[in-house]
Amino acid sequence: MGLQRQSRDSMTCSRDKDCSAGFTMMEAMIGLLILTLITAAIFALLNRVQIASASESTKLDLTQEAREFADQIVRDIHMAGYPKLTMYSPALPNSNPLVAAGLVRVSPTEILLEGDVETLGKVQSVDIQYVPQDPADINCPCIRRSESQKINADPLAQNPANQFTQVDHVLPPAQAGEDLFTFFDKNGNPVNVAGGVDISTAGGQNTINSIQTVKINLNLFSAAVDPASNKAQHISLSVTGHLNNY
Repeated sequence: MGLQRQSRDSMTCSRDKDCSAGFTMMEAMIGLLILTLITAAIFALLNRVQIASASESTKLDLTQEAREFADQIVRDIHMAGYPKLTMYSPALPNSNPLVAAGLVRVSPTEILLEGDVETLGKVQSVDIQYVPQDPADINCPCIRRSESQKINADPLAQNPANQFTQVDHVLPPAQAGEDLFTFFDKNGNPVNVAGGVDISTAGGQNTINSIQTVKINLNLFSAAVDPASNKAQHISLSVTGHLNNY
């Protein structure tokens, strides 16, 4: 009788919700705490991944902008001096719109040149210069490139271009620790152009004639703060352009 009664009591308890097995309050709280910690760790990892991705995206944009601008300058330098005056018979003066004078004025922060840079049979006057500040442009310091079709005038007296392209947020040369443009002769020796030289004097013309290679040093920083470092993103790029001496 005792066994039968115990069996019936067990069956009754198994059907009773109050007698069903389950977690205690302490066990539930511990489980919830563990789940919260795991979720927090996952979201922290995702946040770090997003920050790293945003940082790399900014750096990639800066590098691409610098590369495109530097490549354009290199193409300009390659075409400087084409077509030159000795290609015509009789020879034409440098002021003639059909003649490219090559490098016209150079300094650590500027290159003024003439050449058929568009390869359309027309000579262009191209001015590439560093602009430390511009009240109308918050993106400066910057480097601007302008070009205009050559007119019948001295290479140093060409009409200024109405439009220009530019690369923004250039680190000032004093902070970068190097000049924007450095010049070398055929033997790889530096050519001193401190203060700027141009073709208006015999000495300036001789200095410019000795230049064979131009090195462009671009140091850019981002306008927005990098989320990974809480500082402005910075990239450096150097390329060289060789004069073809047409």
